Amino acid sequence: MTNPTSAGTVRHLIVCAFALGIALAFGMSQSGAAAQRGEPGEGTRGQGAGPAGRGRANYSLNDPAPNDPALKGAIDMHAHQDPDSFGPSYGQAARSIDALDLYTRAKASGMRGFIIKGHLDQTAGLAYYLRKLHPDMEIFGGMGSNLTTGTKVNPWAITHMAEMKGGWGRIVWMPSWDSENSIHKLARKPFAYVAVAHCKGLPFWIDYPKPCPDGGELLPEVKEAMQIIAKTKTRDSNGDLILATGHNSPPEVKLMVKEAVRVGVKHIIITHPLLDIVDMTAAEIKETVAMGPEIYAEFTSQFGNPNARPEVVKLHIEGIRAAGVEHAFISSDTGQLNSNWQPDALANCAKVLRANGFTEAELDLLLKINPAKILGIAPPAAGTR
Repeated sequence: MTNPTSAGTVRHLIVCAFALGIALAFGMSQSGAAAQRGEPGEGTRGQGAGPAGRGRANYSLNDPAPNDPALKGAIDMHAHQDPDSFGPSYGQAARSIDALDLYTRAKASGMRGFIIKGHLDQTAGLAYYLRKLHPDMEIFGGMGSNLTTGTKVNPWAITHMAEMKGGWGRIVWMPSWDSENSIHKLARKPFAYVAVAHCKGLPFWIDYPKPCPDGGELLPEVKEAMQIIAKTKTRDSNGDLILATGHNSPPEVKLMVKEAVRVGVKHIIITHPLLDIVDMTAAEIKETVAMGPEIYAEFTSQFGNPNARPEVVKLHIEGIRAAGVEHAFISSDTGQLNSNWQPDALANCAKVLRANGFTEAELDLLLKINPAKILGIAPPAAGTR
């Protein structure tokens, strides 16, 4: 006869083991998805330490806000935050902070403002509401040219963002996770991709990993988008739109920058060129920045993590020096679950840069002066630089 107590114990152990197995599988799937996305610290070229490379997993908004002079008047040009999507359809990381809490922490740190970064949605409307609540901070939005705006770069979506009340949508990011370049480098395979260039009518990466042998040509809709970015003023605020190159390869980035300069785009951002999915060399960064007067290379904050590998720090220092501090800026690109809060990430970068010979005047350029110039707003007050 079976002992009921023993049977119950066995059943309990089986259920626990089953639950543990599911939890481990879920955790592994999440880690795998994170590695595939290549977000800051999740790639192999720009990461800190370990698969996540973000530092630790128990950040709290009750932690004291950083008090670093480099943050007084700083603007974060790439701040992920909620509300954003998180689920199996896209696989991007959950966000750890929302726009209201980011305002509170940025204000406590002495920051001047931030850009609400989204891959999938335009964030001009969210910036409008935040500015109504907090007119004491420069808060802007932008839009990503991914599959949520269509299977091609969508010029109409750019016009729509520019005409949003307030005119606080400024940055137009070219395709990121849905770029043609991305689908060859990430395990995630969407139903389509958003190309920026072609190779004599064929996909630019038809012979991946070899790019188009004749250099390729931008697609007509991308050229039209460049024209709109160059000529459109934002509603109410009368601001200029800004081109950011997204997660495209160095040859595609150069094609876009060349065309943007030709048609008169006022300000151009080379989106995190050291992220492994973009993978620019220092020489390529220097060459691209030199293509026009208002081109800026973005360097994201993973090199400032306390556990960042020495080679990652070296890579970023060399990249910033190649671009020149007059044509570079530091952004957080954080806001993912378990990442440093954005002000904290920028403060960590400032410490690393000082340790590697950067002066306070150079930090002002990277964190305050250049971001303000790109956004077309007044330079920081003298007391903050």
